[in-house]
Amino acid sequence: MSEVNFQRTYQLRDEYETIKERAEQVLGNYLEYPDLITFRDVNRSVIFKSERLIPTVSTNRPRIIFLFSNPHPHSVHQGMFLSPNIKGGENPFWSTMRDAGWISFTQEITGPEQLADLCLRARYDGPFEFVFYCYYAFPTRYPKDIKKIFGRKYFNQEIEPEDRENFRRTIEESGVQAVVTFNKGIFNQVSRDPVKRYIDNLVRNELVHSRVKAVDVEIPIYLTFPTGWHYHKQITQLRKTSLNSIETAIWMNLD
Repeated sequence: MSEVNFQRTYQLRDEYETIKERAEQVLGNYLEYPDLITFRDVNRSVIFKSERLIPTVSTNRPRIIFLFSNPHPHSVHQGMFLSPNIKGGENPFWSTMRDAGWISFTQEITGPEQLADLCLRARYDGPFEFVFYCYYAFPTRYPKDIKKIFGRKYFNQEIEPEDRENFRRTIEESGVQAVVTFNKGIFNQVSRDPVKRYIDNLVRNELVHSRVKAVDVEIPIYLTFPTGWHYHKQITQLRKTSLNSIETAIWMNLD
């Protein structure tokens, strides 16, 4: 298992058969990935791989968390966040980061393993050092699929409290100084000031931000365009402008 992947277990008890059946319906072919998600009939549990990336070195740059909703099964299978899609195409996240000057690799990336190694060692040019983190650990294509699989009761009583505590602990232990997220639902989950409509604000180059709630340190959180959002003819420039504004705000907060 790579330094990016880690393993978790959920004890499902009486809901085991129902959850297993729903998982087969929702996840489909993703269950064929070896060791990604394994249902254990003997103790009525599910074991799965997830992902997080915390640099193993310090470069003395401010440390920022990229906060995502939950892992995509294909990403976990490849062993690195935001890996090439099933057709081998580059995830648009990386071009967005290059355009904004946030992450620029000085060498050609040949695959997920090299990408993971460079990010773990923070071997990239840019103003910050980055932690990659998923709020929910369970891998699905869409975050809403987690509740579809496990049901509202199990999600609210078991998954959400555990993932909330893990996020809080990571924020406090990893030395991050700001959070950047691309998902309104996750922003609203962790920030003191939830938002409703926000895309128009970003188009007008307004900063959408708050503070992370329920932590012992004051950490700003910023919301930018979803990585898969392409509904504006100037989206490339809008993404760059949004991240440039966030960068300025982060530096002002650090002064």
